[in-house]
Amino acid sequence: MKITKAQIKLLREMVNFTCQHCHYHEDKVGVLSPHRIKRGNAGGEYVPNNILMICYECHKKLHGGEFT
Repeated sequence: MKITKAQIKLLREMVNFTCQHCHYHEDKVGVLSPHRIKRGNAGGEYVPNNILMICYECHKKLHGGEFT
């Protein structure tokens, strides 16, 4: 299931536009994006309890295996 731009905006608002990993505001790190905790290929969906809203750098580090 895809996530819409409106849903992403709502999720960004819910976390006060602050990265859930590094805790920096979008003003400093850019627009947040959704990350599925349980990956899509493992059955993870874009539902609130499976999403972290994180900045680009944290997203890149997470997928690069720098943190879990």
